[in-house]
Amino acid sequence: MRKRGIFAAFLVVGFVVGWGVLTLYSPHHATYAIGLQKAGRHPRSRLKGRRGHTAGTLKLSREYPHVREVLYNRLPKCGSTSLKALTRRLAKKNHFHFKESNIWDQFQLNQTGLKAFAEDFYTVPSPFIYERHVYFVDFEQLGLKSPKYINLVRDPLDRIVSSFHFMRYGRKGGPNHIVTRLFNKYHNETDRNQTFDSCVLNRSKECWGPRVNLMTHFFCGQDPVCRDPESIKALDKAKENIRRHYLVVGLLEDFNGFLKVLSKILPQFYRGVTDLWKDLAPNVQEAQKTVRKQPPSPLAQKLMQQRMYMDYELYTFIQDRFRRQKLELGIH
Repeated sequence: MRKRGIFAAFLVVGFVVGWGVLTLYSPHHATYAIGLQKAGRHPRSRLKGRRGHTAGTLKLSREYPHVREVLYNRLPKCGSTSLKALTRRLAKKNHFHFKESNIWDQFQLNQTGLKAFAEDFYTVPSPFIYERHVYFVDFEQLGLKSPKYINLVRDPLDRIVSSFHFMRYGRKGGPNHIVTRLFNKYHNETDRNQTFDSCVLNRSKECWGPRVNLMTHFFCGQDPVCRDPESIKALDKAKENIRRHYLVVGLLEDFNGFLKVLSKILPQFYRGVTDLWKDLAPNVQEAQKTVRKQPPSPLAQKLMQQRMYMDYELYTFIQDRFRRQKLELGIH
């Protein structure tokens, strides 16, 4: 009996020690993770779809009243003029600074440009929102505190069709001379006079070049891997940047829902935005309509949707994330 008791005790002790060793060296254990970090390695987490890291993933249901620096790296032709008009008025009402950049055509920055941009960003008195057409910037790689990001997107084909006509004919509310000057800088007369269908069917650079999947490039950022926005790595990096750095990426097709999310998670900036939009919407929406915009033919539409498959995968990812965020925040 005594031998049986000793043997049973030995089994219990062995089980406890073995369990402790397994737990200690589990990828979910903090000590194991710290050991890997010291060795220069990081434990991977499982994500739905492709592999990636979930470290630093933002909680969609959380409110962020403590955030004091926000970067809106606005994607062209995605309702940014409307959001800017609202933010400009709310800056006075809610007592924050709103920095509007006058640079429209420098999305990708070299190292000198990155440093200049970061320095300019942090010269704005806090609290502030800073807006500019620019690919995602990783401030941490520059040794600086990373701000929180916001952005707004739309159906990729709708965006490029709107951009195509806007660059040629402008908007109803103008002024359009700046747009025309920028467009003329990069395009000849033949390009300016073509229709969207001919641009697609003739495989012109404007419709088939590297900037077609512009949404992927905007969220992927300045990293060398992003220079090919059609690579799987660029798409994965774009998704990871959204998970880690963007408090919200809204949909232009649900602009009211986007404003409700902003007022909920960033009340220090967007308190009262939905009421303000009710007053501004009729005039702003009419002024922002693109002149002479024509829908593409079914064939051009099909070809472009195939050509923009990266942006469409990212758009679907953003749609799912935004709808989940609204659900978690109780917004309908």
